[in-house]
Amino acid sequence: MDGVDTYNCQCPPEWTGQFCTNDVDECSLLPNACQNGGTCRNTLNGYNCACVNGWSGPDCSENIDDCADEPCTTGSTCIDHVASFSCSCPPGKTGLLCHIDDACTSNPCKMGAQCYTNPINGKFNCNCPSGYKGSKCAEDIDECVIGPNPCEHGGSCKNTVGSFTCSCAPGYTGPHCETSINVIPTPARMTPTCLDQIGDFTCSCIPVLQSWCKDNAAATPPRDT
Repeated sequence: MDGVDTYNCQCPPEWTGQFCTNDVDECSLLPNACQNGGTCRNTLNGYNCACVNGWSGPDCSENIDDCADEPCTTGSTCIDHVASFSCSCPPGKTGLLCHIDDACTSNPCKMGAQCYTNPINGKFNCNCPSGYKGSKCAEDIDECVIGPNPCEHGGSCKNTVGSFTCSCAPGYTGPHCETSINVIPTPARMTPTCLDQIGDFTCSCIPVLQSWCKDNAAATPPRDT
C-alpha cells in the first residue's frame, strides 16, 4: 500500500512481518485448530492436523463412518461409534457381528434359570437359582449333605426339591430351628394363691406372673370369714 515516500505491506492470513516474509504459526494462534484430540503441525503457508483414530477432515471434526463397509451380518443393524461400531442382532442371532445362532433360543435352562449366550462361540450359560446346579440347572442340590447341618440345635434336615426342611428338637422352632421356645405357663392355667392379712392381702405367684396374679387377685379380693 503506497504512502508519501513510503509503503507498507498488508499480508494474507498465512504471512506476517514488514514484508510478509514470516510464516504465521497457526497452531499457536489457534489453540483449537485441530479438534477431538488432533495434533496441529505448522507448515509454510498453512498447517495440517494429525487426527486420532476415528476422526478425519482438515480439522479432525469428521467422525469416520465405521459402518460404511457393512460389517454386520445381513438382517442386523450397524451402530457407528468413534473408531468402532456395534451390531444390533435380530432374534435368534448373537455375536459381535450377529453371525452366530443364539443357543438360548431353545430355552435350555431349567427351573427358571437365566440363560446367557457367549458372544464368542454362541454357547449358552445358565445362572442357576438357589437349590439347583448343573449345566442346565436341572440337578437338585442336597443341602443336608453338602456342608454343615443347616438345621441348628440338633434339628433333623430333610432334603426337598430345590430346598430343605428342618424337624426341630423340642424347645426350638423356625426354618433353621434357630428360635428358642420359652415355655411359660399361661395365665388361664394359673390360679393365684391369696393370703388374707389384717386389712390387706398378698398373692403367692411364680415370678413371671406376679403382676398378672396380683391384678387378678385384686379384682376379686378375699372376703373376711
